[in-house]
Amino acid sequence: FWMIGKDDITDFYFIRHGPVVKKDGHLPPHDAPLIDQTFDLDALVKTLPHHADWHISPLQRAQQTASLLTGHLAPASKITEPELAEQHFGDWHDQPIATIWQQLATLPKHNWSFITHDFCPPHGESFDQQMRRVASWCDLQERKRFTTAQIVVAHIGTIRAVLAHILGLPADTAQAIEIPYFGGLHTSLMTKDHAAQNQGGAWQIHQLGKFISVA
Repeated sequence: FWMIGKDDITDFYFIRHGPVVKKDGHLPPHDAPLIDQTFDLDALVKTLPHHADWHISPLQRAQQTASLLTGHLAPASKITEPELAEQHFGDWHDQPIATIWQQLATLPKHNWSFITHDFCPPHGESFDQQMRRVASWCDLQERKRFTTAQIVVAHIGTIRAVLAHILGLPADTAQAIEIPYFGGLHTSLMTKDHAAQNQGGAWQIHQLGKFISVA
């Protein structure tokens, strides 16, 4: 570890978007916007690096969250990444939760999640499917070399899937992880050639939850 140069380890910050517009008692629309209000993001901005590469989910709540932050942080680059989108609940989006529960009444339940990891809503996707596409994105990052920090603006399901990939968590365990709005995950990624030389994997987790700035 002590022989590794700073260019061989890259900081990754995964940020969950802010709160979204939805009807009371309904599942949010798949592409719901942020609620229209002013957010105090000073502490988050102070925590994040300037001149990072930004990876943003295509959904508008993630794009809007990135727009709230990038003006303060002068990104080196920005790219929209479809693989980072939230799990798609198909026909259930924007529908009454009471109606959806009727369809789930006889099915296995999860203590902390709306549905179990292997259940696919009609015309949607399961958490297992989301985990596979996020894992593919993580695999791609592990094969790269970076010259600056990386900031990822995405969703709770996306960040859960990243944690499952990093820690080898079962899908049902990853579904139990809570991440607040504007919170997220701070990790480091070691280059593949160095990571393969020793134990412990390529990723190190520094922080999970609400980001704060430490002087």
